[in-house]
Amino acid sequence: MAVGLGIVGLGWWGRALADAVKAADGVNLEAGFARSAQARQTFATDYDCAAPGSLEALLADPAVEGILVATPHSSHLEIIEAAAAAGKAVLMEKPLALTTRDAKAAVEIAAKAGIPLQVGHQRRRTAANRAIKRMIDAGELGPIQMVEANQSIGKALSHPDDAWRRNRTESPLGGMTSLGVHKVDTMHYLIGPMKRVAVFTKNEMERPEIDEATVIAIEFESGAVGTLVTSFVVPMISRISLYGMQAAAFNDYDGTTLEIQKMNEARTAVPLDAVDPVVDQLVEFGKVVRGEAEPETGAAEGLAVVAVLDAMVESSQTGRAVEVRY
Repeated sequence: MAVGLGIVGLGWWGRALADAVKAADGVNLEAGFARSAQARQTFATDYDCAAPGSLEALLADPAVEGILVATPHSSHLEIIEAAAAAGKAVLMEKPLALTTRDAKAAVEIAAKAGIPLQVGHQRRRTAANRAIKRMIDAGELGPIQMVEANQSIGKALSHPDDAWRRNRTESPLGGMTSLGVHKVDTMHYLIGPMKRVAVFTKNEMERPEIDEATVIAIEFESGAVGTLVTSFVVPMISRISLYGMQAAAFNDYDGTTLEIQKMNEARTAVPLDAVDPVVDQLVEFGKVVRGEAEPETGAAEGLAVVAVLDAMVESSQTGRAVEVRY
């Protein structure tokens, strides 16, 4: 039988998760919860699922074996506490929490309750990133020297003034909290841990209130260096480029295209098999819930990204490069 899932948070990403559940093998959407009764009923009608009137009611439903959480970042710890008390598995949208302290608390609560905890860092699963990882592991790029990444989208210009994504508390460093952390996880996946970060950020517009553009200079424990750029007020960009001593790899258009450039040669396109990374993640989560797999991006991976976010925030406040404390 399919694994029954409930969604907490029914905004645009909650609906994207619902669409992915419908397309994924081995899982089924049982219920959706949001604070708004109208949002719950509309979602239930659109996706043919239950509309429990509270988080507690959703967690008490025996048909719901695991929950997908797409709520404001500051609510993550509280929801994990509730899920742990109910014995439900959790797939928490990134970041796991806003601070390392809260992330560690969430991990400890989940571990003590014995519930699976997965974090929604699905972009490492794109076809291009999977191919680059294989190339790195095979030594085809040579030692990685540099990386450049940009994860941006102009969503903040269309969000209402009271949207949580435009709240500085919920989105420190602007797009970094909702967007840039995807690339932090991808860099961890491809290159390894970050050692030190230095942040430059821009906030000059009256609206949105969050930072318009943020740039992070990165030193990796491997010795490689890199940059990560993010913004909520520019046209969509999703790319990452890695430069090794034998070749460079260019992942563009959210992981759907890949080019390789060997030393002293022109770029060439690499054929890729299409993949939906969100669907892929949910198929894995279904297996995690049933104890048939371990999450690729579990507690340790989620906590590592929050540690980097913590260092970034500290760097922006102090104007200094900051060591990442994992």
